[in-house]
Amino acid sequence: MSLLTSAQAVSIRALLGNSTAGAITMQHQQQQNSGNSTAGAIHMQHQQQQNSTQRLTPRVYFLFLAVDKVSNLQVWNDFFAAAPPDQYRAFVHCKLDACVQQVQGSKLVVVGTVPSYYCTDLVSPMNQLLNYALQDDVHLGPGNPSDKFAFVSDSTLPAKPFATIYDTLHMRQGSDFCVFPSNEWADIPGPQGLQIAVKHHQWVTLNRPHAEKALKLWGEGHFHNFMTQFKMNAESYSAANNSFADNRNFGCLDEFWYMATLYGPLTHLGAQDQMVSLSMFETGQLMISAQAGWQGECDTFVMWSQYLHTPGHNPFYEFHSTLDAMSMPHGGNSARPGWWDTITTTGLKAIRHSSFLFMRKFIDQPRLYDGPNFAEAYKQNVLLA
Repeated sequence: MSLLTSAQAVSIRALLGNSTAGAITMQHQQQQNSGNSTAGAIHMQHQQQQNSTQRLTPRVYFLFLAVDKVSNLQVWNDFFAAAPPDQYRAFVHCKLDACVQQVQGSKLVVVGTVPSYYCTDLVSPMNQLLNYALQDDVHLGPGNPSDKFAFVSDSTLPAKPFATIYDTLHMRQGSDFCVFPSNEWADIPGPQGLQIAVKHHQWVTLNRPHAEKALKLWGEGHFHNFMTQFKMNAESYSAANNSFADNRNFGCLDEFWYMATLYGPLTHLGAQDQMVSLSMFETGQLMISAQAGWQGECDTFVMWSQYLHTPGHNPFYEFHSTLDAMSMPHGGNSARPGWWDTITTTGLKAIRHSSFLFMRKFIDQPRLYDGPNFAEAYKQNVLLA
């Protein structure tokens, strides 16, 4: 609708008088302005809703640590092919250029390589991955508090379809730490008792607050000296003489740093067992005890033979006991976990029905005992089942 012309206003004044015509003209102007304002508000609200939807969709960030390749990349390609693009991102830290070349054309985005050293510092590349993930789509606004950041190795495979992993992690509020039996924990004397550093699997899943805090503290140099402070690997290891609170500490930085940084060393006051509550620790509480077995939330199956039969809640034994003979992984040793080089379709179905979200270690292109194509069988029995 257009504004009244001067001639039209004169005509109206002649018929109705100046005051009435002025009122009509003003009312007409207000109606037009109101229409423009309403349209603008609707457009702005629509744009805000659209941006909010883009910005606040929870994502799972899959953070790969790789050396020269990601084994069985075809399985991961099939996994991500079923994933809504706004629900995930996948980043990979490659130690060698061969890995960079291999993942080209896949859903994995390569991050800048930083120096890393087996056992003494794999935390640097892990936090490099967090750095890239936390900067993802920052132009859309702050990330969703329900975002999750899952570390996976280059020999890991998904144990469930994407939707199952996404829904499982999205429903959990805290971070997933798979805590080793307590004889693997580290300890040093403290002013009020033993200072305990809890040992956990490297393959943690962090929630967004923990991911942001970890990256910030790493940048500030927090616990860069952990291996020295806790006198790690200073003595010869013996599985027969590795007990809780014995001041003999073994392990790698990546197996301690995240819990030690996010929760601090825990104080053990004496010989009695202690139950401690940890904020945003999935399952809520941790038992400090010489008899403590597996604790926390274990997302990834790893074959540590010496702890396969640990008493108490033991998801590793529960899954391992469902495997047929030809699907049993190799046992590994106290320093290196076991691996698969052969598996059956029955074993693949056991993976799908296990409690785990991820499985490791698989060699690249393992043998499918009862079929011609491992990747296709994995797709049919795990990813599409």
